[in-house]
Amino acid sequence: MNKNIEQLLTLVAGANDQLIEKHQQLSTTVGLLEQSLQASNAVTVDNIKLKQRLMFIILDANPEIVGVGTGKAGTEDFVFIDQYKLGALSAQVLIELMEQHLLS
Repeated sequence: MNKNIEQLLTLVAGANDQLIEKHQQLSTTVGLLEQSLQASNAVTVDNIKLKQRLMFIILDANPEIVGVGTGKAGTEDFVFIDQYKLGALSAQVLIELMEQHLLS
């Protein structure tokens, strides 16, 4: 696992833990999809009950940028919604994204 995807996975998992503390009824899983799309790695957060997925993608060609997409858990279909510099992502930004896309 490269250092950028490892850093992203650690950040997303920590934010997910904080989200669950805040919303104790929430049931989510964090996963790693290595080479999920052509020349990319992704970290996913799935809301099990609502079957919603938030995906954070790092393309091999641009390893400092994290693309964010949302879609249906268990599928490869997703809609790109934004992108961030990896160094600018914080737990707070991730929690806000998760609350916006996984709670409703």
